Amino acid sequence: MLAIADQLMAQGLSSVYVGGHIRRERPQTVTKLKNSGFTCVILFNVSVESDGTLTTDGETICRNGQYVFANEQPYYADDVKALKTWPTGISRIEICIGGWGNESYNRIKSLIAAQGTGPQSILYRNFKALKEALPGIDAVNNDDEHCYDVGAAVAFHTMMYDLGYLTTVAPYTQKSFWQGLVTQLNAQRPGACDRVLIQCYDGGAYNNPRDWQIGGLPVHAGRTNYQSDMTVSISQMETWRDEQGVVGGFVWVYNDETWNLNRWASAINRVFPGPADDDAVITLYSENGFGGYAVSLPEGVYCMGELSAHGITDKDIASFRMEPGYQLTAYAGTDLTGSSNSWTDSEMQRMGAWGNRLSSLKIERVVTDGISQPYTGQPSSTVQYYDLQGRRQGSLRSGVNIVRRADGTIVKRMR
Repeated sequence: MLAIADQLMAQGLSSVYVGGHIRRERPQTVTKLKNSGFTCVILFNVSVESDGTLTTDGETICRNGQYVFANEQPYYADDVKALKTWPTGISRIEICIGGWGNESYNRIKSLIAAQGTGPQSILYRNFKALKEALPGIDAVNNDDEHCYDVGAAVAFHTMMYDLGYLTTVAPYTQKSFWQGLVTQLNAQRPGACDRVLIQCYDGGAYNNPRDWQIGGLPVHAGRTNYQSDMTVSISQMETWRDEQGVVGGFVWVYNDETWNLNRWASAINRVFPGPADDDAVITLYSENGFGGYAVSLPEGVYCMGELSAHGITDKDIASFRMEPGYQLTAYAGTDLTGSSNSWTDSEMQRMGAWGNRLSSLKIERVVTDGISQPYTGQPSSTVQYYDLQGRRQGSLRSGVNIVRRADGTIVKRMR
């Protein structure tokens, strides 16, 4: 089975901006995000007030170096933690600072001029309190659309890196500013900024992602869920991948229930898959007879979000091919729960009643028992076989292999 870090590497590169809907409609929104297959969630947004207080939607997050959001949102810290807690496909969480009409970076500039970015400054104290309360936040997404001051931005993100936050940038204009920020920040803190999310909608609708290659960073390009039909957006992402050097996709914005997160995320992850896995033992197909899209997976367990993170839409698998010596178990529930069915067949052109039904699955190795592999007696033979605890299992037929799970506890027949 892949190590956790390798499993995350193999996932697709998809992000979604998430508005206050995540708090207003919890816990359903948290569950939907975990099941969606988006591998990165960007929480929109954190605003910096003129006195350094951190707010969102008019509610106070951190004030005077203390996390106080629990007074208004008592479940928020646990919800953010849950986003990356299995069962989930999410491996990264960012907070966004900025956006159209948001003056946070002008305020950050003034606060840095007055107090600097040292441990006694209000910016340092409040973002330190945020990190301690929400340690699962990996990065801050810079969506400056008003200030564009390189010096202040570099100072701020250097401080943020020292507090444990990476930086991503979300430009749509003012390329020279973003080049200066990325170049100077990564010169001072190598690797502090690790990706560019270019806006190709609204004010950036005519952006060419190829023009936003900055500092050698990977470029992710975004669409909106309301911009056009999903099929059109996915086709655009394929063009960006093939012609513009784009390696990831994102969507603005999850703030209502008018679109299907799982279908969008799984489709984006098929456009921008992670590195090919040399340990893959099964290929799953969305149509009977090995048709439709195909996704290969290594041995392991996969909840609904993880399947989507690898490009598999929920309840969308109809056939498979699998290496000998492995067993596939499909579950109707999103987290290896509910009704289930297992196969050790090397391939199934039609999964019968389980076609387009599975929401999670397990792939595990089974070991052929060396004592009776295969049994070659007469079809009418009454030779018996037993499990490793000596319990009688039944009689053998000619040409049938005996197999057991990797833990050696169960012996069964495999066609």
